Amino acid sequence: MPHFARTKMLIQEDCYRERPERISINYVGPNPMKLYYKVYELIKSIFRAADSDIQEEKFSWGKGEKEKFKVRWYLHKDMDVYTYLFIRVDVSGYGDEKSGKAEIKIKPLMRTEYPQDTIWQRSLFYEMLRVFWHRSFYYSKREEYAEDCRSMVSILTRNVHEFLRQLREESG
Repeated sequence: MPHFARTKMLIQEDCYRERPERISINYVGPNPMKLYYKVYELIKSIFRAADSDIQEEKFSWGKGEKEKFKVRWYLHKDMDVYTYLFIRVDVSGYGDEKSGKAEIKIKPLMRTEYPQDTIWQRSLFYEMLRVFWHRSFYYSKREEYAEDCRSMVSILTRNVHEFLRQLREESG
């Protein structure tokens, strides 16, 4: 059960610490509109996420000679009571059944939150204990979560590339 603190300390890191990664996948080909549904489906299955874990922040879909679309999702994937993955996925493009362009951008972050609601949680002694615990025990757990994040983002990227290959083959 997630804890919603009024006051908290937030530690945010890119899942790719050494080289912060903003994955960008470009597509030119038929049916780019199908990416909207496919990417959402892939996020849910790869990250084992419920619909409630994914917030759709921006959405626009314009009908015209060629359909134009843009969406931004935020995935909030709890890893444990302190840490969660916060993945931003942008999908945009335009086109029709014959041709079009699309771009998928993925920004994977990992966040750890420590509540600081009570006087005890804001005390110097508690902070010293928390820092000791974090560095001695929890740091390795966060490393595992970062590795899980990188792995799931790689799987998502591979699956998107595979879907794009299938789209091109369907038309050709």
